[in-house]
Amino acid sequence: MSYRLTVHKIDQSCLFELAWGQGQRLTASLAFPAQLFDLYESWRRAYLGYYKQSLRGRAGAMGQVAVLEVDWHSQLVQAEARLLSEFHTWLKHGDLFDLREKLRRTAQSKGKGQALFLTCTPLELARLPWETWEFGPQMQIVRSPATIRSATGDRNEFRRGKARVLAILGDETGLNFSAERSALNAQKPLMDIHYVGWQPGENAVDLKQRICQTIADPQGWDVLFFAGHSNEEALLDGQVFIAPNTAISIKELSPYLQQAEQRGLQCALFNSCSGLDIAQGLVNLGLSQVVIMREPIHNEVAQAFLVQLVQRLARYENVQEAVKGTCEFLKLTKHLTYPSAYLLPSLFYHPQAVPYQLQPAGWRAIRRRWRPTQREAIALGALALLSLLPLHQQWLLDQRVAMQARYRDITGQVTDGATPPVVLVQVDQATFVQQGISDFKPIDRALLADIITRLNELNAPVIGIDYLLDLAQADYDATLNQALGAAMANQVWPVFITTQNPGGDWAELYFQVADPYRVLHGDAWVPQWHILPLRASPDYRAPFSYQLALAHRLSQQWSETGTEGRSRPNLPQPGLPGPPLEAQVQAYLREHNDVTPSSWVKLHPITHMSYRFRQRWLQPLLDFSIPPEQVYRSVSAAALLADPEGEVTQLDGVRLEEAVVIVAAGGYYAAGVAADGDDNLPMPPALGYWFGQQGDNRIDLTGGEAHAYMTHHFLTDRLVVPIPDLWLILAAALGGKALVLYLSDRPKLGRSSLGAALGTATAGYGWLSLQLYIGGAVLLPWLLPSLMVWSYALPHFKEANREQ
Repeated sequence: MSYRLTVHKIDQSCLFELAWGQGQRLTASLAFPAQLFDLYESWRRAYLGYYKQSLRGRAGAMGQVAVLEVDWHSQLVQAEARLLSEFHTWLKHGDLFDLREKLRRTAQSKGKGQALFLTCTPLELARLPWETWEFGPQMQIVRSPATIRSATGDRNEFRRGKARVLAILGDETGLNFSAERSALNAQKPLMDIHYVGWQPGENAVDLKQRICQTIADPQGWDVLFFAGHSNEEALLDGQVFIAPNTAISIKELSPYLQQAEQRGLQCALFNSCSGLDIAQGLVNLGLSQVVIMREPIHNEVAQAFLVQLVQRLARYENVQEAVKGTCEFLKLTKHLTYPSAYLLPSLFYHPQAVPYQLQPAGWRAIRRRWRPTQREAIALGALALLSLLPLHQQWLLDQRVAMQARYRDITGQVTDGATPPVVLVQVDQATFVQQGISDFKPIDRALLADIITRLNELNAPVIGIDYLLDLAQADYDATLNQALGAAMANQVWPVFITTQNPGGDWAELYFQVADPYRVLHGDAWVPQWHILPLRASPDYRAPFSYQLALAHRLSQQWSETGTEGRSRPNLPQPGLPGPPLEAQVQAYLREHNDVTPSSWVKLHPITHMSYRFRQRWLQPLLDFSIPPEQVYRSVSAAALLADPEGEVTQLDGVRLEEAVVIVAAGGYYAAGVAADGDDNLPMPPALGYWFGQQGDNRIDLTGGEAHAYMTHHFLTDRLVVPIPDLWLILAAALGGKALVLYLSDRPKLGRSSLGAALGTATAGYGWLSLQLYIGGAVLLPWLLPSLMVWSYALPHFKEANREQ
């Protein structure tokens, strides 16, 4: 929506009329202070006194200034302060309050680049520095002539690639255009620059003909630049001096300028003096935008202005932004060297035009088009940082898996009647009561011996002991050793936990319990509901659950019918003399890849790299969205030991000879390796959902249950790989930017329907991510990437709605 402010001076009063929208307008009448023109003339005299040499006006046009011993710099600064003070005091009059308030609110609500089109009559009123009237950083005053006969604004597509610039270098008497040439030539990668100007010995008629024909070049121009002397001539729409004692008026150039405008001429810059008539004449012809100097300008100031303006255009600022930034540069940086210079430039603008802007080509165009705005960059940075915070990351992961559990349950994607591959024998409070044990820690090894003996009787092929047995327990070590020996003689694979001490060494199995070289050991750590991966390191121990799965697959080789299982003479077996069992297993795995669990368990290079940033990218996670009854069957050690001869009813049909058995703490308060209770872990929300469905409101998960889930995943190759939030946020940023660019190129599309489409797409992506988790074992984050897309799209929708 454009805002147009017209100021008419009639006798001793001024009529202000602000128009916008569909006929809305505000008017106010205000007495004009007679002293304002006097102050302006005083400022002008001081200005001409300071810049008395090398002004870009016709020789003698400004009159002669007496050479006196006067501090013109001080005089000019004081005159400028008095002029601006009186000018702004007048504009702050109460009669203009409604008008000012409307513009101030508009400046606050609109985005960057809002223009206020100002038209002033008569010409004397237009000379005042209206650009210093501020309503907010988002609004800029641009000029518009009172009379505009030709239409423009339909040609809003700018030339892609290099802009064609015609630089007319006029009469150079007393001037020097080397700085202009250097500033333009420095931008040749972005501008195709053609110079035209007087050559010594060339007559005036031939020069005028050459300039006119060049302006009307069939290839067209984007920018017309003139440097030299110029003057106001109301009847001729201004005139420019193209050679010594040779001028040409805008009226003479009109037919050729109209052809140039029809062929794409967008912008004109007259880096010369007194250009008010020139600007009004050019915009009246239909030119989109014209930059002029309202008063005589010093040669060095003109050069400094052009250098700064061209540099800003080369940074792809539009003409409106570039002129405003250049004036601020002169005011803030060059005010001591060039006082009052910032008051001279004015941008005249056709109300229907789009501010001209250089258009990059090739990769520059792509980079600029896809580069995020400041708001988009802030949203991207905030969400990216949020995704890298470990605690927040874990919370999001917990909630995502919990949603996956609900989705499984609601959609019925739960396998009914599946036999769990793990049996969890829990040493719980009932076990201690049954056995008459009063000391929970360390675990009574006679109890462990009884459990192992019972499991051996039930033909359990793999027994994992989730208790650290690195110290002596003299009364019962022999008993446990005897039970283990009997089990290994029956081809049972015992697997023990180990943990790494602060010094880096591993807690080994006490040798009186069993020979540590004849059994398997596994790291007991469960890293924040992720699967502990394998690493190629001599001091590394494989996860406890991985060793259990591996032992189960090796044990199945012995139980196969026929000769296939026994046709491998080097098949490892626990308890036998020879090289360490771990070395035997690794040698066997190198020969027989069919035994090794999924390759995803190996530490991915990206995962290894991410550890440096406290991340776990692509590290498989524990899939708690699977209900626990499909993962393990839990049985109390008390029930296991209660009937030495019969079946254990709590196994509910699970055959021990086909399962992996884990003997672990059953939730009593003293369970833990490093400290009492550290084996009782916070309940993951997904498992809390499943237990809640069964009426169990427990708040802790035991370490044995976590190992059971990890073992299940290794046995079934259920290794869910989470895609990092950061990766999807970056992908969503690209998608969001693509959407914004698509909508920008199609401004007439209905925003309400597009909002509904985006909401549907967000929900569809959520469904796809839930289904891909189940079918493809890939976890796609949903919340942060969706917020990323919406953060790009919402401002675009709001802006479109505001415009409507």
